[in-house]
Amino acid sequence: MSHQGISKSTRGFIMRTVLRRGHLCKNLGFTTVELLVTVGIMATVAAISVPIFKNFSPSYNSKLAVRDIVSQMQLARVHAIKNRVTTVVAFYPKTFSPTDQANSYLIYEDTNDNWIQDAGENHLVSRTYMPAQVTISSATFTDNLSGESTDTTSCGFDSQGTAARTGAVYVIGNIALKNNNNQTRTINFNATGKARISMP
Repeated sequence: MSHQGISKSTRGFIMRTVLRRGHLCKNLGFTTVELLVTVGIMATVAAISVPIFKNFSPSYNSKLAVRDIVSQMQLARVHAIKNRVTTVVAFYPKTFSPTDQANSYLIYEDTNDNWIQDAGENHLVSRTYMPAQVTISSATFTDNLSGESTDTTSCGFDSQGTAARTGAVYVIGNIALKNNNNQTRTINFNATGKARISMP
Protein backbone atom coordinates (compact mmCIF):
# COMPACT_ATOMS: atom_id res chain seq x y z
CA MET A 1 0.00 0.00 0.00
CA SER A 2 1.43 3.38 -1.01
CA HIS A 3 1.59 6.27 1.48
CA GLN A 4 2.29 8.81 -1.28
CA GLY A 5 -1.29 10.18 -1.24
CA ILE A 6 -1.28 10.76 2.55
CA SER A 7 0.39 13.87 3.90
CA LYS A 8 2.93 13.69 6.69
CA SER A 9 0.64 15.50 9.15
CA THR A 10 -2.23 13.08 8.42
CA ARG A 11 0.05 10.09 8.98
CA GLY A 12 1.13 11.61 12.30
CA PHE A 13 -2.50 12.09 13.35
CA ILE A 14 -3.33 8.46 12.50
CA MET A 15 -0.35 7.17 14.49
CA ARG A 16 -1.25 9.31 17.52
CA THR A 17 -4.86 8.04 17.39
CA VAL A 18 -3.78 4.39 17.18
CA LEU A 19 -1.38 4.82 20.09
CA ARG A 20 -4.02 6.65 22.17
CA ARG A 21 -6.59 3.86 21.54
CA GLY A 22 -4.04 1.25 22.45
CA HIS A 23 -3.41 3.10 25.74
CA LEU A 24 -7.18 3.29 26.43
CA CYS A 25 -7.63 -0.40 25.75
CA LYS A 26 -5.18 -1.21 28.52
CA ASN A 27 -7.38 0.68 31.04
CA LEU A 28 -10.83 -0.65 30.09
CA GLY A 29 -11.16 -3.24 32.96
CA PHE A 30 -12.56 -2.74 36.50
CA THR A 31 -10.40 -2.43 39.57
CA THR A 32 -11.02 -4.57 42.64
CA VAL A 33 -12.22 -1.51 44.56
CA GLU A 34 -14.77 -0.65 41.86
CA LEU A 35 -16.10 -4.22 41.89
CA LEU A 36 -16.39 -4.26 45.71
CA VAL A 37 -18.26 -0.94 45.72
CA THR A 38 -20.69 -2.20 43.07
CA VAL A 39 -21.33 -5.47 44.95
CA GLY A 40 -21.86 -3.48 48.18
CA ILE A 41 -24.46 -1.23 46.54
CA MET A 42 -26.29 -4.24 45.07
CA ALA A 43 -26.35 -5.98 48.49
CA THR A 44 -27.76 -2.85 50.15
CA VAL A 45 -30.53 -2.52 47.55
CA ALA A 46 -31.39 -6.23 47.97
CA ALA A 47 -31.53 -5.89 51.77
CA ILE A 48 -33.89 -2.91 51.50
CA SER A 49 -36.12 -4.76 48.99
CA VAL A 50 -36.70 -7.93 51.06
CA PRO A 51 -39.17 -6.40 53.58
CA ILE A 52 -41.07 -4.74 50.76
CA PHE A 53 -41.53 -8.08 48.98
CA LYS A 54 -42.50 -9.78 52.25
CA ASN A 55 -45.30 -7.24 52.74
CA PHE A 56 -46.31 -7.44 49.11
CA SER A 57 -46.82 -11.23 49.11
CA PRO A 58 -49.77 -11.50 51.58
CA SER A 59 -51.52 -8.58 49.89
CA TYR A 60 -51.07 -10.14 46.46
CA ASN A 61 -52.23 -13.57 47.70
CA SER A 62 -55.40 -12.18 49.28
CA LYS A 63 -56.29 -10.24 46.11
CA LEU A 64 -55.75 -13.38 44.08
CA ALA A 65 -57.85 -15.52 46.47
CA VAL A 66 -60.78 -13.07 46.48
CA ARG A 67 -60.79 -12.80 42.69
CA ASP A 68 -60.57 -16.57 42.35
CA ILE A 69 -63.57 -17.10 44.66
CA VAL A 70 -65.68 -14.52 42.82
CA SER A 71 -64.69 -16.05 39.48
CA GLN A 72 -65.67 -19.55 40.67
CA MET A 73 -68.98 -18.20 42.02
CA GLN A 74 -69.74 -16.65 38.63
CA LEU A 75 -69.04 -20.00 36.95
CA ALA A 76 -71.36 -21.71 39.47
CA ARG A 77 -74.07 -19.18 38.61
CA VAL A 78 -73.68 -19.82 34.88
CA HIS A 79 -73.79 -23.58 35.52
CA ALA A 80 -77.02 -23.20 37.53
CA ILE A 81 -78.72 -21.27 34.73
CA LYS A 82 -77.44 -23.45 31.91
CA ASN A 83 -78.31 -26.76 33.58
CA ARG A 84 -81.47 -25.60 35.40
CA VAL A 85 -80.10 -26.78 38.74
CA THR A 86 -79.26 -25.21 42.11
CA THR A 87 -75.56 -24.83 42.87
CA VAL A 88 -74.17 -24.34 46.38
CA VAL A 89 -70.93 -22.65 47.44
CA ALA A 90 -69.93 -23.92 50.89
CA PHE A 91 -67.30 -22.00 52.86
CA TYR A 92 -65.25 -23.44 55.72
CA PRO A 93 -63.70 -20.57 57.76
CA LYS A 94 -60.42 -20.93 59.64
CA THR A 95 -62.31 -21.80 62.86
CA PHE A 96 -64.27 -24.62 61.21
CA SER A 97 -64.18 -28.10 62.72
CA PRO A 98 -62.96 -30.61 61.62
CA THR A 99 -59.82 -28.56 61.10
CA ASP A 100 -58.67 -30.45 58.00
CA GLN A 101 -61.56 -28.78 56.15
CA ALA A 102 -60.97 -25.31 57.60
CA ASN A 103 -59.91 -22.38 55.43
CA SER A 104 -61.39 -23.80 52.22
CA TYR A 105 -64.47 -23.79 49.99
CA LEU A 106 -66.16 -26.10 47.53
CA ILE A 107 -69.00 -25.87 45.02
CA TYR A 108 -71.51 -28.59 44.19
CA GLU A 109 -74.85 -29.21 42.50
CA ASP A 110 -77.78 -29.44 44.92
CA THR A 111 -80.28 -31.32 42.77
CA ASN A 112 -82.85 -31.80 45.57
CA ASP A 113 -82.48 -28.27 47.03
CA ASN A 114 -81.78 -29.44 50.58
CA TRP A 115 -78.48 -27.53 51.05
CA ILE A 116 -76.70 -30.82 51.73
CA GLN A 117 -74.17 -32.47 49.47
CA ASP A 118 -75.79 -35.86 48.96
CA ALA A 119 -74.24 -38.88 47.29
CA GLY A 120 -74.33 -38.54 43.53
CA GLU A 121 -74.42 -34.72 43.48
CA ASN A 122 -71.60 -33.42 41.31
CA HIS A 123 -68.69 -31.30 42.49
CA LEU A 124 -68.25 -28.25 40.29
CA VAL A 125 -65.18 -27.17 42.26
CA SER A 126 -63.52 -29.66 44.62
CA ARG A 127 -62.26 -28.48 48.00
CA THR A 128 -59.96 -25.51 47.43
CA TYR A 129 -57.75 -24.15 50.21
CA MET A 130 -56.69 -20.55 50.60
CA PRO A 131 -53.15 -19.62 49.51
CA ALA A 132 -50.35 -19.05 52.02
CA GLN A 133 -50.79 -16.10 54.42
CA VAL A 134 -54.56 -15.83 53.70
CA THR A 135 -57.49 -17.09 55.78
CA ILE A 136 -61.27 -17.11 55.47
CA SER A 137 -61.85 -15.17 58.69
CA SER A 138 -65.65 -15.38 58.40
CA ALA A 139 -68.50 -16.51 56.18
CA THR A 140 -71.88 -15.27 57.37
CA PHE A 141 -75.07 -16.08 55.45
CA THR A 142 -78.77 -16.41 56.14
CA ASP A 143 -79.41 -19.71 57.95
CA ASN A 144 -80.46 -22.24 55.28
CA LEU A 145 -82.02 -24.49 57.98
CA SER A 146 -80.25 -27.59 56.69
CA GLY A 147 -78.96 -28.50 60.13
CA GLU A 148 -75.50 -28.98 58.63
CA SER A 149 -72.33 -27.41 60.04
CA THR A 150 -72.31 -25.15 56.96
CA ASP A 151 -75.92 -23.95 57.39
CA THR A 152 -74.77 -20.34 57.94
CA THR A 153 -71.57 -20.46 55.85
CA SER A 154 -73.09 -21.40 52.46
CA CYS A 155 -74.72 -19.52 49.64
CA GLY A 156 -75.99 -20.67 46.29
CA PHE A 157 -77.67 -19.97 42.98
CA ASP A 158 -81.06 -21.13 41.76
CA SER A 159 -81.83 -22.11 38.18
CA GLN A 160 -82.47 -18.46 37.28
CA GLY A 161 -79.12 -17.27 38.60
CA THR A 162 -80.49 -15.43 41.64
CA ALA A 163 -79.54 -16.29 45.23
CA ALA A 164 -80.92 -19.68 46.25
CA ARG A 165 -83.61 -19.62 48.93
CA THR A 166 -84.70 -21.52 51.96
CA GLY A 167 -88.47 -21.34 51.74
CA ALA A 168 -89.18 -17.77 50.61
CA VAL A 169 -86.05 -16.29 52.18
CA TYR A 170 -83.00 -15.53 50.05
CA VAL A 171 -79.74 -16.88 51.46
CA ILE A 172 -77.43 -13.85 51.29
CA GLY A 173 -74.42 -12.59 53.24
CA ASN A 174 -70.67 -12.11 52.96
CA ILE A 175 -67.25 -13.73 53.15
CA ALA A 176 -64.23 -12.01 54.68
CA LEU A 177 -60.65 -12.94 53.81
CA LYS A 178 -57.77 -11.70 55.96
CA ASN A 179 -54.06 -11.78 55.19
CA ASN A 180 -51.00 -11.77 57.48
CA ASN A 181 -50.79 -7.98 57.19
CA ASN A 182 -54.23 -7.82 58.86
CA GLN A 183 -55.85 -6.51 55.67
CA THR A 184 -59.41 -7.71 55.09
CA ARG A 185 -61.21 -8.06 51.78
CA THR A 186 -64.93 -8.83 51.76
CA ILE A 187 -67.15 -10.46 49.15
CA ASN A 188 -70.79 -9.36 49.46
CA PHE A 189 -73.41 -11.71 48.01
CA ASN A 190 -76.89 -10.29 47.35
CA ALA A 191 -80.31 -11.58 46.33
CA THR A 192 -79.71 -10.95 42.63
CA GLY A 193 -76.89 -13.52 42.70
CA LYS A 194 -74.15 -10.94 42.29
CA ALA A 195 -70.90 -11.22 44.25
CA ARG A 196 -69.05 -7.93 44.75
CA ILE A 197 -65.63 -7.35 46.23
CA SER A 198 -65.34 -4.59 48.78
CA MET A 199 -61.84 -3.29 49.47
CA PRO A 200 -60.71 -1.87 52.83
